[in-house]
Amino acid sequence: MITRRSLAAAALLALLPGLGLAQQAWPAKPIKFIVPFSAGGPTDALARQVAKQLQTALGQPVVVENILGAAGQIGLDRLSKSPADGYTIGISANTIQTIAPHLGKLPYDTIKGFTPLGGLAGFPYGLAVGAKSPINSVQDLIARAKVAPNAVSAGSAGVGTGTEMTIAMLAQRANVTFNMINYKGSAPVMQDLIAGHIDFSFEVISNAVPLAKAGQIKVLATSGAKRHKVLKDAPAMNELFPGFEFNAWFALYGPADMPAAIVKRLSDELITIQKTQEFQAFVEDRGFDAMPATAQELGKMTVDELAKWGDVIDRMPRRQ
Repeated sequence: MITRRSLAAAALLALLPGLGLAQQAWPAKPIKFIVPFSAGGPTDALARQVAKQLQTALGQPVVVENILGAAGQIGLDRLSKSPADGYTIGISANTIQTIAPHLGKLPYDTIKGFTPLGGLAGFPYGLAVGAKSPINSVQDLIARAKVAPNAVSAGSAGVGTGTEMTIAMLAQRANVTFNMINYKGSAPVMQDLIAGHIDFSFEVISNAVPLAKAGQIKVLATSGAKRHKVLKDAPAMNELFPGFEFNAWFALYGPADMPAAIVKRLSDELITIQKTQEFQAFVEDRGFDAMPATAQELGKMTVDELAKWGDVIDRMPRRQ
């Protein structure tokens, strides 16, 4: 039986069309996934794999959008300025979140401007020398640098890259000075290393392994906390200099102040995704390691590494 009260309630609902939407469970529409680098690269490939599996888990399309420019800053600026409703997320890396802030002014705050959502994948670097190099161990390398400061040349993939930071950290821990040469990318570094034009570099493990197997370089150590599963004969730098560790990593972030329930849902889904055979096969094929970190763990990692690299950069020789 229809009463005046029920008619009044129906009329009120008709006047508030947004009320039903406000009560809908997240996600109720497609999610945008910002990738601040070009399509086809390793970051883009990882993002698309995660987007594919998130789409299945969440039951809504997860659409990758490549927003390029300024070494990732334009895409991340767009992410930081997006509504914090869970419908825009993005991939970033530790070099962007924890190293770049020390090298110049950014259009966003890498801590306050984002909500950490969870880890995606990580990888160490390999300390590499040319195959014909007379240097056969990290101890050899350090001994040469102590005898002749600035004579041992180190090639980095560019200012602010993981290779430059890892070389700087080694110099500081071993109390030596290298002749740092910054290139534009790792490909020319490896070309000069193989040709014997520079003495050493730290190279992304997925690039270092095939070059080592082809007999073009020697990997003397790896930068993770423990020995790499593929290069078990190469010591971890942590064995030689306790506490020495550098793992590059990719992670998922959203705009600041995202709702706690959505953050937890995404964090939980990422942990589950990384346990799947599909994701494990994907990272294994690319030389990555799964990096199951919760939103809270990622937040702590970001803050800790921001401080760590600030200290390393402060003690680096001033650039001319």
